[in-house]
Amino acid sequence: MTTVDATPTVLVIDDEIGPRESLRFLLKNDYLVACADCVDRGLELLRERTPDVVVLDIRMPGRSGIEGLREIRRLDADVSVIMLTGYGALDTAQDAVRNEASDYMEKPFDAVEMRRNIASHVARTRQRRLRTRQSHEVDQLHQKLSSHERMAELGQASAEFVHDIRNAFTVVSGSAELLQHELVGSPQSASPSAAAAAENLGRLNRTVHHCGELLDTWQRLIYQNPGRHSRVNLCQLVQEVAQACQPVAQAVHAQVACVGTEAIVAVRGDAVQFSRAITNLIQNAIQSLPSSGGQVRVTVETDGACVHLRVTDNGCGIPPENLERVFHAEFTTKRTRGGMGLGLFIVRKIVEGHGGSVAVASEVGRGTTMSLSLPLDTEPAQA
Repeated sequence: MTTVDATPTVLVIDDEIGPRESLRFLLKNDYLVACADCVDRGLELLRERTPDVVVLDIRMPGRSGIEGLREIRRLDADVSVIMLTGYGALDTAQDAVRNEASDYMEKPFDAVEMRRNIASHVARTRQRRLRTRQSHEVDQLHQKLSSHERMAELGQASAEFVHDIRNAFTVVSGSAELLQHELVGSPQSASPSAAAAAENLGRLNRTVHHCGELLDTWQRLIYQNPGRHSRVNLCQLVQEVAQACQPVAQAVHAQVACVGTEAIVAVRGDAVQFSRAITNLIQNAIQSLPSSGGQVRVTVETDGACVHLRVTDNGCGIPPENLERVFHAEFTTKRTRGGMGLGLFIVRKIVEGHGGSVAVASEVGRGTTMSLSLPLDTEPAQA
């Protein structure tokens, strides 16, 4: 909550120097006093100082005190405004009341009465501002509680969807396995078409298994269980993901090639999360390829302390003004094709969560290289 200054501020707006200086002298020992000789200057000081009380002359050249009062109420609904005039006319008093003046005093004012009114209205202003702040804080708290309730509802709904999706994947996986067994036992099992079908079914089974692992990860997130970190052979994982992405590449007449993935390069972390990151990198690269002659090259290198994985494509490239935005959530150039802008955001989140870093280099019309670096697991492998 904002603290209240110990010394209140009084703003005096009057075109006559006599009343202005009288009020300054009368109040200077107890208040910070700011003075203005016209409404426009007074409004500037109001924005700068946030006074506790405004003493405002009604009749002034240019904008009148009533006009100034309307503007003050628009800027600050809580500040007390005492209207001053040398003319005790009923119509001016009524105008002041209609525009929410806090008080009305005639010139020449009584010094004792003025000091008493100033003190009373300072207290009223501060009390109103306190209630306004408390109301705002209550509104914010209500919004947070509503948001938390909504998140709890979404968490429960997510748990239900995980359960139902897992059931559906069980059916898909079981059907694929049955088809594989039927192919192996059929008289045509040695034919090239049967071998290709068996290979595709095997790929389907592996992908369904991976989807099950993703559901496990999703379930752990719902129930706030920690991830399962282990020693992961990154090269083997890259080969598996690249193989799973081959049908996507073939659909656009492209190739995915792996370089330097024959060795054993160990990192420590969650294999499912690493697989998510690599899949997003490769599929993003495939989506940027030209209609023919598209190539994606996945390279793994080490420097003794880190492993560097690079995914390079010969696609359309990324404009320079977008390079800083590609890892932001919801940024996408594929919105019309169903893109959500989450792929590279997920990559960065996973890699940085494992102590690594992500970088991008691109040239429009020539292609893009996405690079991620992860610390090597130098601990000896356990049997």
